[in-house]
Parts: sequence; structure tokens; C-alpha cells
Amino acid sequence: MITKLGIYSLLVGLFVGLFTGISNFMGIKNFWADLTVSKLIGETNSEAIIVLTNIAAVQNSLDYLIYELPFFCFLLGLSLILLIISLFMKTH
Repeated sequence: MITKLGIYSLLVGLFVGLFTGISNFMGIKNFWADLTVSKLIGETNSEAIIVLTNIAAVQNSLDYLIYELPFFCFLLGLSLILLIISLFMKTH
């Protein structure tokens, strides 16, 4: 199951990355061009996630992941983590 989630996340990340690249190449500012996690979950939810921790290093990392990292990079990183986890899990 985790392998399937990793593969689906990889495919969606490549799909979103392709449209982001096309939009940036054409110079068109649309939904794909600057898509981040904060735009998907909303500003209030993004701020609530970041404020949950009191450690400054974790807050800075979450701030980068939520506000600055392009969404396709987030999905590609998530798929990599899921695929690595699936390598070590026993199949049932």
C-alpha cells in the first residue's frame, strides 16, 4: 500500500512539475506557476501548523516547506520517503 502511495505521489509530482515548468517557460502566471502547500491548505491552517512547535529550527524548516518549497518538489520528496519506507516493510 505504501508503495502504491509512493508511486502515485511520484506521478502527481511529475504531472504538477510538468505544468509548472510549462507555465514558467511561457511566462504565464496561473495556478500551477507558484503552487505551494500553503495555497492548498490555506493561510490560517499553515500558520497553525507552524505555531504548534516551540523550537525555532523546526519552525523555520516548516516555514520553508509550507510557504516557499514548490508543491511538486514536496510531492517528489514525499514519494521518495514513502518508497524508501516500503523497501523496509514486510509485505503481508
